Amino acid sequence: MVKWVLGIVAALVVIGGGIAFFMFRGPDVKQFEFLKEPRIIVKVDTPVLEVPFEVPNGQLMKAFGVLMKTYFQLPGVPKGPGMAAPAARYENMLDLTLPEAERNQRLANMIWKGSAAIPVPASVRSLPPVKATDGLTPRLGVWTYGEVAEILHVGPYDTEPPTIKKLTDYLQAQGYEIAGLHEEEYLRGPGMPFVGPKDYYTIIRYPVKKKAVK
Repeated sequence: MVKWVLGIVAALVVIGGGIAFFMFRGPDVKQFEFLKEPRIIVKVDTPVLEVPFEVPNGQLMKAFGVLMKTYFQLPGVPKGPGMAAPAARYENMLDLTLPEAERNQRLANMIWKGSAAIPVPASVRSLPPVKATDGLTPRLGVWTYGEVAEILHVGPYDTEPPTIKKLTDYLQAQGYEIAGLHEEEYLRGPGMPFVGPKDYYTIIRYPVKKKAVK
């Protein structure tokens, strides 16, 4: 059973990287409208600046703050038009289909594990001196891909389940199954100017593989 992540990236504007995040206005989302229908593609490996996190509920936004603050200190990366959208990979999920009382109880005790990231040019090979903030340390890495399934979700993060079901139904019909972590790419989200939850644009993505023939 697929479990859904609660994409808590709220309140970015109140932390160190909030001003930097506010400068990110996101890409033209009209070019992603076609992704309201799911697809399977081969995605190339991507160099990233990333911030691994293992944080209590309510603290996840700090990872994105450290990410954006560090990104805007890097020379030779796009800032403004042409800047890639931030993303996250989640190692654990919150099942949003649970009854509300049980869901809230689990959320209150949740320790979020994963990594926040933003693509950078391959020419970026080192970071400026940075100190760990609340145990969050940025680093350079590569997110590996291959075959992935993805779909666009428009609206608040807690309304993702029907979108994910549409994606998983498509995978089932195509003979595929999920083969890795839940990933979200935040084309529009909290901290961006004049953007409310109904206007959030999120690409939901999973690595996939063909089901074994029995």
